[in-house]
Amino acid sequence: MKLQQLSALIALVDAGSLRGAARELGVTQPALGARIAELERVVGASLVQRNARGTTLTNVGHALLGHARIIFNQMDKAQADIAQITNSGAPTVALGASPVAARELIAPLFHAFQSKAAGALLRIKEGQFHDLATELREGGLEMILAPIPPGAKDSKAFRFEQLVTYPMHVVARAGHPLADCRRLADLFDAAWVVGAATSARRSTIEEVYASHGLPRPTIELHSDAITVVQACLLQTDLLGLLPAPLFAPLGDGVVALPIEDPIRPLQFGVITLAGVPLSPAAKLFTGLVRQRSEEIAASLAKKRRTATVSSNI
Repeated sequence: MKLQQLSALIALVDAGSLRGAARELGVTQPALGARIAELERVVGASLVQRNARGTTLTNVGHALLGHARIIFNQMDKAQADIAQITNSGAPTVALGASPVAARELIAPLFHAFQSKAAGALLRIKEGQFHDLATELREGGLEMILAPIPPGAKDSKAFRFEQLVTYPMHVVARAGHPLADCRRLADLFDAAWVVGAATSARRSTIEEVYASHGLPRPTIELHSDAITVVQACLLQTDLLGLLPAPLFAPLGDGVVALPIEDPIRPLQFGVITLAGVPLSPAAKLFTGLVRQRSEEIAASLAKKRRTATVSSNI
């Protein structure tokens, strides 16, 4: 296989058509078609299917595309690492981040990172692990800072490092008629707003209800945008399940219900590719993330001790 052939396959998928791919690579359509045909001969299987709607990949084409992206992403990463070592270019750290990571880690660490890696660029893509896993696997991201899915363990593909545990709270607008409820069962007729799921299967509140043997909750609004979730909590009677960093900015406009039933906390961590070393800049940023996480964990532990003492008085 040749890099020109693999780049033709990537361009074809990204552009969505032979014409667009040829324009992107600066070649004629026949030349691009010849590269794809040559790649198919090397592979020994069809990679693309052409129909009235355009061009789509076969199963073999999809499999090869993932490897092609890994190759080119690793080439870019190698060039960036060499440039950083030789001081011939500013490093870039590409990472995925959930809303909690953006607020608790990335923003607070930005200046510290810049002071240690002057000129470095942080490229952030928001999402949860299951949203970003493919891009991490293909090398487009170096790490993901997000909740670790329940039961996730290190594998041949990924390494999961737990950093900090956030308690989860049932949240409602101030003055909500259910604001004093202490049991999840008392919320049987409540409606919920849910944000981005931390697993590909179901929302966190659905997992919580299932763990307590309760009927499936009524979810009336789903939004991947945390700002939409926050606005709905402030202005409607919908309930939400959030860690403190995502509702504390709303101030007195919302309250956390005094639920006594145990609710599985949010296991937050950093997820990287197994067996693939981080770039020097990414290693530096990860070190700062670990330090910040230790500070957050200590602060949360102190709050729990204070709350325990207060409840015993």
